[in-house]
Amino acid sequence: MARVRSLTWLAVAAAVGLPVFAILSGGDGAAGPTPSARAQSAGGKAAAGARKVTAAEVVGALPAGVSTRERGDGWGFADERGMTLYTYDRDEGTPGESACNDACATAWPPLTAPADAKPLPDWTLVTRKDGSRQWAYRGRPVYRYAADAFPGATFGDGVDTVWRIAFRSIPLPREVGLGKTVLGEVLTDARGLTLYASGDDAPGKTPSCKGECVRSWQPVAAPWLAQPFADWTPVARDDGTRQWAYKGRPLYRHVVGDYAPGEVTGNGVDGWSAIVLEPAPPLPPWATIQPSDAGELVANEAGLTVYAHGANARGQRRNQVNVKCPDGTCIDPQWVPFIAKPDAKPIGSWTLVKLPDGRQQWAYKGNKVYTNSLDKAPGEFKGIRFGGDRSWSAIMRSGEPMQGVSVGG
Repeated sequence: MARVRSLTWLAVAAAVGLPVFAILSGGDGAAGPTPSARAQSAGGKAAAGARKVTAAEVVGALPAGVSTRERGDGWGFADERGMTLYTYDRDEGTPGESACNDACATAWPPLTAPADAKPLPDWTLVTRKDGSRQWAYRGRPVYRYAADAFPGATFGDGVDTVWRIAFRSIPLPREVGLGKTVLGEVLTDARGLTLYASGDDAPGKTPSCKGECVRSWQPVAAPWLAQPFADWTPVARDDGTRQWAYKGRPLYRHVVGDYAPGEVTGNGVDGWSAIVLEPAPPLPPWATIQPSDAGELVANEAGLTVYAHGANARGQRRNQVNVKCPDGTCIDPQWVPFIAKPDAKPIGSWTLVKLPDGRQQWAYKGNKVYTNSLDKAPGEFKGIRFGGDRSWSAIMRSGEPMQGVSVGG
């Protein structure tokens, strides 16, 4: 009977022009390849047919010179030199055009297309104000970032809260998304709450969390017609409901601890772990993480908050690539340059800038790093609260904005 109902729904979907994948998985039809038609087994084992997909299957054809860079959560795009490509949130208000021109285009050079370029399924062409043509990914014009110091650098991600890596995520069910936390990029539910797996669950077995357990750990429900695809399988629970599993691991919310996106209160509790797809960026060896009333801050060895001038700052007064402070100092003496040890090595988004006196100063995403003399205890960020403007930002471990204050990385 269930098979008859499934076929009836598929016939209805075909008749009205709905994508089959949207009916089967609850997804948007464009999230991934067509799933396997094999159904969930009655015994609770993960449905057969799930498999890892390749970049070519998900991303499709690319413009000449554009390549993909695989991440745990999907694929980023890069130009012919390996430089990261970005999209601009404000382009959403100007369909078919670019909102980044003049000084903006100096800091964010457009990915231009040759005169004979032809559109591809996910890549189209927009005409810029100066008459040149620019590639757009899924309708959004694509750019480089002039401050990216080396191939693979992602200094532009999150700048002004409106610049993002041009990116295609792994295939996801509609009930699941991606989000940033202090642990890195994680799987979330549709509301942005972190998803977890239990160390007691085994692939191919009925989920072990039931009874009193589900009061704290709520299963992520899968539609009754959901089919396995990519790394996803629906599994049957003892009560007859179905639950999504990622790479064979049933997924849950921590409903007694996580109440807002970015929270990971369940990680490490009694064998439960957040599903981290892309670890948080690496930190220099001197870095410590300090709690504050605005979130976890990156600090120096003494626990004092470190700040970047211009890095991802919200509402800067002008578009700028790097802030220049004479001789490594700024006009306001409360900002103290964070000088590196002689044997320091760059790591990730943390680089070194040579000063006129021969010393090196730490820089984050191309912007020099400072401490502030007003901060006296770990977790303080008085440099912003009392002594800074919107061009300064404390560096948040999560990579998310410091709500109401600044943007971190």
